[in-house]
Amino acid sequence: MNRKRVIVRHSIASVIALALFGGSRFLYNVIISRKFGVEVLGEINSLISQAFFLAGFLAFFSIGVGKYTAEFLGRGEKNRIKSIAGISFLSPLLGLVLMPINFSLALLSILRAIQLTFRSFIYGLHRGEVYAYSIMLGFTLFLLGFLGDPLLPYYLFLATISVFGVVYLSREKLIGKPRINDFILLAKYSVWAFLGSASGIFLIQGPYFLTDILSGSESAGIVSAILSTAFLLSYLPQVVQSAIVPIFAYDYGKGSMETSKRLAEVSVEMLSIATAIIVFAILAFQPIIERIFRLKLGTLLLPALIGVEIYVSYNPLINLLSATKFIRSSSIYAISGSIVSLISWLLLIPKHGALGTLIGLIMGYSTIFALTLAKTVKEFGVKPRITVPLFLAIILQLLSKFISPIILVIAYLIIEWRKIRLFLHDIRSL
Repeated sequence: MNRKRVIVRHSIASVIALALFGGSRFLYNVIISRKFGVEVLGEINSLISQAFFLAGFLAFFSIGVGKYTAEFLGRGEKNRIKSIAGISFLSPLLGLVLMPINFSLALLSILRAIQLTFRSFIYGLHRGEVYAYSIMLGFTLFLLGFLGDPLLPYYLFLATISVFGVVYLSREKLIGKPRINDFILLAKYSVWAFLGSASGIFLIQGPYFLTDILSGSESAGIVSAILSTAFLLSYLPQVVQSAIVPIFAYDYGKGSMETSKRLAEVSVEMLSIATAIIVFAILAFQPIIERIFRLKLGTLLLPALIGVEIYVSYNPLINLLSATKFIRSSSIYAISGSIVSLISWLLLIPKHGALGTLIGLIMGYSTIFALTLAKTVKEFGVKPRITVPLFLAIILQLLSKFISPIILVIAYLIIEWRKIRLFLHDIRSL
């Protein structure tokens, strides 16, 4: 397998797919906010976040199918790939039992679960460009959906991806008869992968519906606007994740992890610097963002950006754990962060509203970051100094209240210029 070709192809496909999918949430919040107001924005996002959280349960095998597809591909076991695909695409259908209770919640969660499973499986096959095609088609119908019901854009978007995925897999004959030994293997891995995945989804979706429950629709609307901006950053690690996780699993299947360790280190530094630059730019253009949403965000935007920035930085490291034999550790760390955030939210949101939501998010992500770094240093020999770009960026960003973000980003680039130059050398040597 040509690693550079896979990484480049997957990265390009992921940039397209995630730019559209990530941009869709931001665009959706802007249009709904301007068209219906902040309270409706909060109510709608509460439902969508609940559906996306529930989808994590329905997509029980999604992470495992990506890992084992890549691993079996490395071993040349194509029949086993078809077997685990057959197993994985059945679990989203369990959401049908929710139809009589809440049709919108059930439909969104089923479609989202199919999309998550298809994405993981197709990247495990090293065919990320196929997923990008489905996203581009879905995004076109997403835009048409704004002519109707507020939820119609997401119905059309996710349904298009799901139908595209099922048709593609059927045409390529990639779904086979499930085997009991593959089910057992996938289930054992997926138990821990699911716990970690569900915890991660909770940290992304929980702020919306918990703020709505604990502080009201108006606060939830403010959080929706802020986090839809900040979580645009979260699609950066997903671009890298889609490219490198199959490499981690492939190398693990081959029995050699040195290249994967170096790839994880380079990814952390690269993502930290790229994210920091974007955060400085967002801070500089905050007045424009406020005019787009017709909301005054004040000092709330910075803690949201810092929280997501921490998430971005630890992402390659936790993926290194989950793609190898340390899936249990990565899941425990994600659960720990979720518990810290949940306790923080229950204590802080009723009293501090949106600010309490953002502080709790930072505390949860910081917990995962510390635990993950310690584990990868111990097990893989990852160098702790790769976190320097993150901490330097946060220190400078905290000064943005007193110093122009433009001046601060120039200072940051000067300090980190040597690392930026070395990135190109490191990537060429992978």
